[in-house]
Amino acid sequence: MSELDQWRKEIDRIDAQIVKAINERYGLVLKIGEWKRSRNLPIYVPEREAALLEKLSAENTGPMPEETLRAIYSEIMSGSRRLERPLTVACLGPDGTYSSEAARGRFGHAAKLTMVKSMPDVFLEVESGRADLGCVPVENGAEGVVNSTLDRLRDTPLSIVSEWYVPIHHMLLSHVPLDKIECIYSHPQVLGQCRKFLAANFPKVSLVEAPSSARAAELASRDANAAALAGRSAADKYHLPILIENVEDDPGNSTRFLAIASTPAGATGRDKTSFCFTLQDRAGALCEALKIIADAGLTMSLIESRPLRTTRWEYCFFVDVLGHRNDKPVAEMLHKMSMVSTGIKVFGSYPAAEPTR
Repeated sequence: MSELDQWRKEIDRIDAQIVKAINERYGLVLKIGEWKRSRNLPIYVPEREAALLEKLSAENTGPMPEETLRAIYSEIMSGSRRLERPLTVACLGPDGTYSSEAARGRFGHAAKLTMVKSMPDVFLEVESGRADLGCVPVENGAEGVVNSTLDRLRDTPLSIVSEWYVPIHHMLLSHVPLDKIECIYSHPQVLGQCRKFLAANFPKVSLVEAPSSARAAELASRDANAAALAGRSAADKYHLPILIENVEDDPGNSTRFLAIASTPAGATGRDKTSFCFTLQDRAGALCEALKIIADAGLTMSLIESRPLRTTRWEYCFFVDVLGHRNDKPVAEMLHKMSMVSTGIKVFGSYPAAEPTR
């Protein structure tokens, strides 16, 4: 037997052990699922999964890369949830959008994805109980926040229970050569993330907004003189050749996604809290509010303003701080904010993710 054959035989032995160990794990999962169902408890417990991944990462001494470990366990946990009860996740469709890619990457291929036509519809699916979770983009590193998500968070009774960052790469897709393209379809955020590329290469081509990148690819597949800016999965789904890869202006382009659910997440010790507040229109009001956050010693990772729909030229401020709402510094800060604001709403506390760079 050659050295190569010996190594392969050893790999086969280890693979058999891995399969046996996973099935042992899934045997325990079945018992946990029965226990949860008898108590009407949620299938997805983000704080437990975050703590497990942190523990496994600490135990990983290599040579397995960190992203490989997380990808493997994403699918193992996805299979675990399916044994307890299939998890339904709503996201912006059709299949092939960046949201569908983000949902599959986070919740695994065992999750059932429900594709909807708009961001508000994602919330409606979860609010109605037709979906366990919703997957929505909230912030892009280049283009900033997704306003439709912020606006809907203000109204929903749902909680943010998880966040994660997804690298985003846009492709120029078309059946026709570059010099024959007369219009380019894509989502407004995608067009914004490719602004320099479009200005340099297609200054006279019409840019047409679509409700999603996958819908843009579908439209381009039916238009004899059109192209689309979309991802690789949309190219595969609609059989569109990739003319140019990675056309985003920022090579480190990434989007922050949120999971929303009816049951709040517990604390992990490494959390983030999102909330919004409104203020009286007076000098120094915002400065006073932000000083409360600073005096609490909290790190603020986001602040964004959106106009109130009920009163013209007044604004709602959206803030992320590090810490869980049940932590004493965060709880005291939120109480003080409620005393100086005209309204405050906490969207949720959830495990904090590390941004991609």
